[in-house]
Amino acid sequence: MLRSPYCWRTSLICALCAGLLVACGSTPGGLPSRAGFPGESNAPDITPSAAEDNTAASDTSVNTLDLALFAATRAALEDGDWLAANLALPHMDTINNHPIESADTALAVSPAANLDASTTTSLWLGYYTARIALLRGDIQGYETALIELKSQRLPDDLRRELLVHELNIANRNNDSNAQLQLSLHLLSLSAADADSNRPFSESVWSAAQRSSHETAGTARTSTNSNEQGWLDLAIANALDNALSSAAALSAWEVQYPQHLAKPHATALRQAALIDAQTTKLTLILPLSGPLEKAGEAVSRGFIAAFFADQEANVSIDVLDSRRFERIGDAYAEAQAKGANVIVGPLGKRQVAELLAQPDLAVPVLALNRPEVNEGNNPSVLLFSLAPEDEARQLAGDAYAGGARRALVIRPEGEWGERMEAALAEHWRQLGGHIPTAAIYGKPDTHSTAIRDALGLGDSAQRSAALRGLFSERVETVGRRREDLDVVFLLSKTGDEARALKPLINYHYAGELPVYALSTADSGSSNSSLNRDLGGLRLLAMPWRMNEATLPGGDSKSSSAALHALGADAYALSRRWWRMRSAAAPSYFGLTAELQASPGGTLGRRLNTAEFDRGALRPR
Repeated sequence: MLRSPYCWRTSLICALCAGLLVACGSTPGGLPSRAGFPGESNAPDITPSAAEDNTAASDTSVNTLDLALFAATRAALEDGDWLAANLALPHMDTINNHPIESADTALAVSPAANLDASTTTSLWLGYYTARIALLRGDIQGYETALIELKSQRLPDDLRRELLVHELNIANRNNDSNAQLQLSLHLLSLSAADADSNRPFSESVWSAAQRSSHETAGTARTSTNSNEQGWLDLAIANALDNALSSAAALSAWEVQYPQHLAKPHATALRQAALIDAQTTKLTLILPLSGPLEKAGEAVSRGFIAAFFADQEANVSIDVLDSRRFERIGDAYAEAQAKGANVIVGPLGKRQVAELLAQPDLAVPVLALNRPEVNEGNNPSVLLFSLAPEDEARQLAGDAYAGGARRALVIRPEGEWGERMEAALAEHWRQLGGHIPTAAIYGKPDTHSTAIRDALGLGDSAQRSAALRGLFSERVETVGRRREDLDVVFLLSKTGDEARALKPLINYHYAGELPVYALSTADSGSSNSSLNRDLGGLRLLAMPWRMNEATLPGGDSKSSSAALHALGADAYALSRRWWRMRSAAAPSYFGLTAELQASPGGTLGRRLNTAEFDRGALRPR
């Protein structure tokens, strides 16, 4: 058993990024229901699908939009089919000849802008033209159409839908400043009801917390009292000490009694008071057997973070999960010894067994996810370094950069299949396409797999046939397929990435941006070793950008990521109830920005980085 020394606390915690638009019914500013947790409301839990998230603007009820005239275009945009959307766009002669019915079913004159029906419809045509350009990856065409649209007088409903669309883009690009300002603007235009307010209040909350994190928790002032309330709430919630955070949240409630964020503050304050009662943490990890090294790395990170936390009034027990025939027996022993929060287990099968138990009196921070999670166990938070999260993030980052047609390079086998499936699902939901893929095995297959995926095998055959027609020497240059604008390199190790990246250049695809998982980074600071990775855009855990933040760990060790997982697990165990509260906060940790879903799964968003002359630098 370990007991905390009393010295300075070094870790700084920030909170929430729940900023995707969520359609949910509640009282104004209300929170989604998380039965049994602080901040519970009667509103249903509704998580938007990717299609709903990407086309939130299409859900807006309008008065000046002719629904029948643009119905096919809207449907095609929701399906991510830019070509069908473009073909369905009405022409101006159709607009001029289109009969105007009643305002309830078709087109109405906009009294606010004093625009006639034909002009209003042509403005909507410009809006959809811009969205189609964005969907097909024509960023310049999109920006030009948007500038042209904004230069004109717009009816109120189109102006609002355009703002919602821009907010979706800001969310996708992680632009916290644009997200904050657009959300506040939309809140000012919304009626005082939950359906109008809740999506934008959640977006403001997300942006305010990210802004607080980016400024290292320093106070930021605003002339807008509504904005200031959100920013002050983010700072109060970011305090590490649970009692200090509860006191700051209580003071916030006094200062902002009518603020839209009042339910968030109340939920977080109640949760912080419960977190303050945590006095004993129990780790259940494999300290022997096949997962011994992984278990020890997580344990070292957890205990290092404990010693770095000099305000910690907790004790720690560590149990070897291999000593127990059933994981439920290990849980029962931890409970009998007085644990307030149990951290573990580490294996997927054991996590699944624990999730199947309906009555868990002691809350659990599980360090993995089961293969299939069929329900929401309210006593469990699921935290893992799932690479599928990274694959989905890569898809979003590349799409935000304007890419639409991808070459996927991945290893053969079950791991590579899972990574490609996760990436492809999200990529296609966004509107991207995968014309070809390269699946490699042993090193001697790398070049052939990439060559064939790029169509260079056919090019070589054409060159050979051409040379056969002439008696003299004929110089030819290979020509790869031209329907690609991005490469996803899903390598499992840094060695694989160093072998594959030069081959992409060799096979005439060096001008394409290449995105990679964090596994492409071996952790080495040897610039000569990493020189072949120049220009590679990859995801990186936050500690990798500042290795001094990894408490008590060897940043060059192959187990450094698991060490960071253990350190984050300690911080999360100290704020378990806040993470599970109805306010749905995020924690900006060493492994990622972590956000709790209504079902208790902690989603991850990593930093973006790039290799430049052999060194890893932030992007």
